Amino acid sequence: MTRPASSDDPLREAPLFQQTTLGGSVRVSGAGIHTGAQAQVTIHPADPHTGILFHAGGASFPASAACVVSARRCTSLGTDGVRVDTVEHLLSALRGLRVDNARIEVEGPELPILDGSALPWVEAIQSVGIAPQQAQGRPLHLTRTVALREGDSWLVATPSDRFTLTCVTHFDHPLLGTQADTFEDDPAHYAAGIAPARTFGFFAEVQALLEAGLARGGTLENALIIYEDRFSLPLRVPDECLRHKALDLWGDLSLAGSRLCAAVTAIRPGHRANVAFAALLCREAQSAHEE
Repeated sequence: MTRPASSDDPLREAPLFQQTTLGGSVRVSGAGIHTGAQAQVTIHPADPHTGILFHAGGASFPASAACVVSARRCTSLGTDGVRVDTVEHLLSALRGLRVDNARIEVEGPELPILDGSALPWVEAIQSVGIAPQQAQGRPLHLTRTVALREGDSWLVATPSDRFTLTCVTHFDHPLLGTQADTFEDDPAHYAAGIAPARTFGFFAEVQALLEAGLARGGTLENALIIYEDRFSLPLRVPDECLRHKALDLWGDLSLAGSRLCAAVTAIRPGHRANVAFAALLCREAQSAHEE
């Protein structure tokens, strides 16, 4: 028996939304944090229903969980032997600002780390503006609870007519411990409270990466280093490490496709679990639509 849907029923179909794109093209350049290689990224407006589409090395591929080729230390997308690393901060900015359609041209193996946050991407997008389009989009809508466990990470999404993200982190460190907060899907709140949060790492881990020849583009200007008793730089926002985890998750969940209408809770999220959950959400939404 199908029960009637009321106005506050989370199982009712989420309303269509007006799609958006950029008001013009914008170019961003810089070094990648893992490779240290210089890269140039140009973000262009795109037609309705394009989604987020990458162009690199003569190949084109969408920002989709199906195109994830690696989730080790960052999120990497690609196809046919072509890949682009560290896409999560740009994807986070696009989704956080509710940009639905864009073409991204990448020259280089990895997107620039910039200052370690999504704020430079937000500022670049805002410099050309966000343009509404004469087309509607259908959100990714759940009809039942979906959950995933990947190692120490737990992610759960419950039906809702809007997107919220509750993020919980735990680190065995006196400056961090357990942190938790819930974030609303609001572009202004995202730009002010999530986008400024920087990539972070513990001093011992950073030293090990450098000694192994990794993190070649990492500097004190693009990462927050956590020592035993202090941070390398003043915090930009409260619980900055927690908020950066939410920032990464915002970008990784965009790989599910359209705007997500669900209440998501993530406990100790990480790229591997995030992208697996995005793929699960995509499959769940397709299954619900077929029914």
